[in-house]
Amino acid sequence: MYRKKLTIEEQILDMQKKGITFQFTDIKAAHSFLKYNNYYFKLKCYAKNYDKYTATDKKGQYINLDFAYLQELSTLDMHLRKLILSIALDIEHALKTQLLYDLSRNDIEDGYSIVSQYLSVDYNR
Repeated sequence: MYRKKLTIEEQILDMQKKGITFQFTDIKAAHSFLKYNNYYFKLKCYAKNYDKYTATDKKGQYINLDFAYLQELSTLDMHLRKLILSIALDIEHALKTQLLYDLSRNDIEDGYSIVSQYLSVDYNR
């Protein structure tokens, strides 16, 4: 199913139609955030954590959801992603350091044979 491409202005109108308010972040700041920091479909994924009205004329609209909440979840997600990446890089460095240390202390290993063994393995099987 193809969705219509929306401009940032249309994205904001779509959010308003779905009950997302702009009380804590004004529309101009939201426009800037969508242009420079994040994209609409990712922000909409965060909205799935919020309840919607199931009755009345607001059926299908979000209950008490402000753009600022989505913006904050996006920011927290970015910080978490950076933290996980930093941890992964630290683990990679520690493993490589330990591997090189272990290889340097092994008198049987000359450094070439282990590379040769690695390159001889067919990983496509």
